[in-house]
Amino acid sequence: MANQTYKCLNCGGELNWDPASQKLKCPYCGSEFDLSVFEQKEEKAKQDIRDKAYEKGASAEESGQTRSTDDTEVRPEDLRVYKCSVCGAEVITDKTTVATSCAFCGNPVILEENLDTQFHPDAIIPFRISREEIKGLYTQYLKSRPFTPRDFYTDAHIQKIKGIYVPFWLYDMPMEGQLHGTGERVSSYSDSNYIYTKHDVFEVEREGTLQIDSLPVDASSKMPDEAVDSIEPFDYKDLAPFKMAYMPGFFAERYDEDASFCSSRALKRAGQTTVEMLRGTVTGYSSVTVTGSSTGVQGGEKGVRSRYVLMPVYLLYTKYKGKDYLFSMNGQTGKAVGNVPIDGKRAALFWLIRFPIVLAAALLINLLIFA
Repeated sequence: MANQTYKCLNCGGELNWDPASQKLKCPYCGSEFDLSVFEQKEEKAKQDIRDKAYEKGASAEESGQTRSTDDTEVRPEDLRVYKCSVCGAEVITDKTTVATSCAFCGNPVILEENLDTQFHPDAIIPFRISREEIKGLYTQYLKSRPFTPRDFYTDAHIQKIKGIYVPFWLYDMPMEGQLHGTGERVSSYSDSNYIYTKHDVFEVEREGTLQIDSLPVDASSKMPDEAVDSIEPFDYKDLAPFKMAYMPGFFAERYDEDASFCSSRALKRAGQTTVEMLRGTVTGYSSVTVTGSSTGVQGGEKGVRSRYVLMPVYLLYTKYKGKDYLFSMNGQTGKAVGNVPIDGKRAALFWLIRFPIVLAAALLINLLIFA
């Protein structure tokens, strides 16, 4: 199958998804186009294919041949796949990318054609944070981490930040749970001679149900769970049916952990949320101690529903003085987490300059006090 690209209607250049305008934008002439323009063209192309397939099938029947069922629909997942030789991450990109670096480990990669394109997301949250905004947000993040090496501030380093659609499973679960514990009430009063303290202990039991919708679990074994969890939540109002038009200019990784495998992590998070909900209904006590709880899905595994979606994430992998550092940012909301090194020389210079000032101030205060 041929890869699908989007051409500028004015100059013929290949369009990229522009997070700022939420449109397809030409990097050459600056023209912008709504998705609807190309959706109409794609629908017409699909209809032409169906018509030709029907005509071909009719001709075959007339000649006595049997017409077989054929997948004639243009598949939006016709993308190139490459595998990093260092960490093994499988990343999907468009045919225009020739040389790049792995978004997960930073290893330089020369792309080779891969026929394995089984990539079927149900929905996608498009990028909203643009490349132009990334520089300011990343610099602001570094400034909140004192003594970051100056190499991290350079344009060349910031340009290595990759926009990648990370695979997720979204789970819908009708949860049920029970909670057991004790609640304590402590009160006191006094008379002219004594202070009296009353300490009551009560057994507490709660049970209830909770419908959990769109619980996210990342579906990539290469993505550190804590890095993804920390940049949540995503705003699901932007969740849209998957379209190829959102992909140009970004990478996308396919899942390597299926919905069944990830369900255990989803159940754990859903169980914690259910217990927290039940605990929140216990009020009117000085203190509460949970002694036991149990949770489960109503109807068992049949009650669980999942959707395969792609979420926008910016990643920057850096190897600095033999150690690995990972910065990640929510490509929709701008929420960022990561770890950066400390420049020992900058830290030493800072205290070398500040220490005499602090010492002089301390001596001056001491003289004023005892003068």
